[in-house]
Order: sequence, then structure tokens, then C-alpha cells
Amino acid sequence: MTRVGPESPIDVFGATVRGPAHIVARVPNQDAWKRARVGGANVVVVSDGMGSRPFARNGSRAACCAVIDAVRQWRRHPDAPLDILLALVHLLWRARIAPLSPEDCACTCLFAVVEPDGSGIVAQLGDGLVVLGDDEGISTLNMESRKGFANETDALGVTSRISAWTKAQVERRLRTVVLCTDGVAEDLLPDHLGAFVDWLVSDVRAEEPRRRRRVLERAFREWPTPNHIDDKTIAVVHVPGEEP
Repeated sequence: MTRVGPESPIDVFGATVRGPAHIVARVPNQDAWKRARVGGANVVVVSDGMGSRPFARNGSRAACCAVIDAVRQWRRHPDAPLDILLALVHLLWRARIAPLSPEDCACTCLFAVVEPDGSGIVAQLGDGLVVLGDDEGISTLNMESRKGFANETDALGVTSRISAWTKAQVERRLRTVVLCTDGVAEDLLPDHLGAFVDWLVSDVRAEEPRRRRRVLERAFREWPTPNHIDDKTIAVVHVPGEEP
């Protein structure tokens, strides 16, 4: 039997850049991402503030912090179901944005909680993309997460329904989890997802940790899709191989 021990390093890296439309309009980046260690697990969050909302930037930043706060609370109660964690995310996000209106701070929320052995939890509210990779290949949490136009997507501040989340508790050993906002996700063709993940793991991850962010930022600024306009954010979790 082979195992990955608690001491095995899990790589986490990511980047966010302001989209061309926001640069022209002199609007700050409304995406956000954050990582943290909670117990033995790595928690990673990305969030996309809805551009039509006046405090979207506040919402996305608050979402990242709220998820990490919620995971800390939830892990203290081993028998609590996943829906309790999602309810905590909503409540703690509302607390963090107060006294602002939730509708004015609306944002998507995608997160992963990855244990040292590669098992974990992934969840998504609204558009964007969650890619899961293991030794058998890659899959997505929900390729059909977009609902109508961008401003009609489910989001914190748009819905409080737990059923609006796409979620999964993953028992198999994951090797890679990729979270990205819609500025990246909408330009990734399903047939090219494998190559994109390979680039992240083989090329970007091969760089020195302090250089990975710069490599991603340059790729986003040189994004090949014509007339792309959105902010772009990605976070990557890579679990090392097993030792015999």
C-alpha cells in the first residue's frame, strides 16, 4: 500500500489580472483568490464580482475570506454535513460585507478543500470552472454552470439557496484541482482542457514558486482569444505523487 503522508508538500499557486475592459474604464480588478491551511487541509477559493454591482470587488474579497472562516468552523464538527459548510459561507459572507447590501456585492464563489491524501471537497456557486484531475484523467465539476447572461448567474447576493451550489465530496485521490473565474473558463474548449492542465502542472509549476504568478499574469495579459475583456483569475492545487 502507498500513501501520501501529512508532511508531503501540496503545491498551491495562482494569479489574478484586471481585464482589458476594466483597464480602459479605470475600474479595479473585481476578481479575487485566496489560499490557507486549515488543519492539515489546503483551502483555495476564487471569486468573480459581478460587474454590474457597485461593490462587486468588496463581495469577491469577502467571499474568499468567508470560505476560509467557514471551513475552520465546519471542521470542528466532523459529523456536520457539507450543506452546513455552504450555509456558513453565506452567513459569514453577509457578516463580512455588512453594512453593504448583498445585492450590491454579488459575486460567484468556487472553492476546494484538499486533504494531504488528495481527497477533499469542491463546490461552485455561479459561473467559472472547477477541473479535477486524477491518475485516470480529468473531469469538471459542472461545465454547465452558466445560466443565461453573465449577470443572471447564481451568486452570493443573488441567491441564498443551498441547492444552487454544485458540490462534491471526493473520496478518490486527486492529483490536481484547478479553479478559474469566467474570464478564463469561457475561453477554454472542453477538448483542450487536458492540455491546459498539463501546461499548468508541467510548465508553470516547474517555475520557482515566486515566478509562477508572473508566468500566469503574462499568459492572461497575452490571452489569445480575440477581444477578450474580463478579469482573469486561476488557482491550482497539485498533490504530489505517492511514495512506495
